[in-house]
Amino acid sequence: MAAVRPLGARSSLLSHTFPSFYACYLLKSIQTPQSTAIYIGSTPSPPRRIRQHNGELAQGARRTRSKRPWLMQMIVHGFPSKLAALQFEWAWQHPHKSRHLRDPDRGIFGSRASKTLKKNIIILRAMISRHPFNTWPLHVKLFTEEAAQYWRAAEDSLPLPPGFTCSVELEGVDGKSGLPGSGRQGPIIVDDSEFTSVLLAKDVALMALGRGLNCSICHKPVDNYANHPLNSALCPSPECATVSHLDCLSQSFLEQQTNSNSMIPRGGHCVSCHNYTLWGDVIRGCYRRQTALQSNGQHPDVASDDMFLSDEDEDQVLEDTPARNSHASRSKSPILQRRNKRLKSRLKVVKASYLTSLILFRVQKVILLLL
Repeated sequence: MAAVRPLGARSSLLSHTFPSFYACYLLKSIQTPQSTAIYIGSTPSPPRRIRQHNGELAQGARRTRSKRPWLMQMIVHGFPSKLAALQFEWAWQHPHKSRHLRDPDRGIFGSRASKTLKKNIIILRAMISRHPFNTWPLHVKLFTEEAAQYWRAAEDSLPLPPGFTCSVELEGVDGKSGLPGSGRQGPIIVDDSEFTSVLLAKDVALMALGRGLNCSICHKPVDNYANHPLNSALCPSPECATVSHLDCLSQSFLEQQTNSNSMIPRGGHCVSCHNYTLWGDVIRGCYRRQTALQSNGQHPDVASDDMFLSDEDEDQVLEDTPARNSHASRSKSPILQRRNKRLKSRLKVVKASYLTSLILFRVQKVILLLL
């Protein structure tokens, strides 16, 4: 089905990028043995971010200064965009306000934001099991025994979605805790080089065959596989080189799910290798192939670390503006002027993307009603 979009508007599918890594994290103050303060944030680089919070690097959030030092307890990663990570961060901070997490009985989320490590881990586990977050390819890393204990204690809550993984890495986010963990040396890896290199190697090998490729589901030719990566899927499993139409694979995955009302699959089993594959990983592979076609060869989301401003970014802007300046002087600040310019341009992009998504959703809804 051809994409429907407003006249003169560029499709958000072409301008979208799948970040190489983006995570939401949970900190706990270790200023004293009795400290209980926690902090939730998001970042493309957790090892760098914890150093900023602890004052080792510039641009730490103002709200975390008085409780230093901090210890990163856990992260959740695998977000399909920076905006998705910021939405998840806000919902985690305000579960009692989020439209996705409203709990009429106040059994889990209560009536206000939680300020304890245990409660926030319970909230996170519940979030990963609820729509729409359970359709995202999210995973969790636990860096302390305390966080791992609270995570295990919440096992009686909602079942975690298929394909989800949780690893306990007691060596810490930076690999400097001194405790034995998963065997990792150094900080966690915050790029997507392993996934990307394997997928692109398979992609190059398929194109080098010099013959047509057929869909593994409908068995019809996959036209323009090399030139239109967003229309076809390459199985992300390292040992499998199965190709499918994106529409065919989506339908196949949806048929495997018990929830037939969902429009976006969580994942499914590949018809060739039979491995369970997350839909988010399939889409990630499509955008990695799309990126390989770009002339500069650099993923846009990796090159730009400030596509959306978080609360930490706002803190730094205020920090760089002297308190003695008048309102007029602050409005002329080069930092604020650059920020406002970025925000205005990104607001236009967000509005265009929203309108495009709304139209596509309504068209799909009409088609489903006619079927």
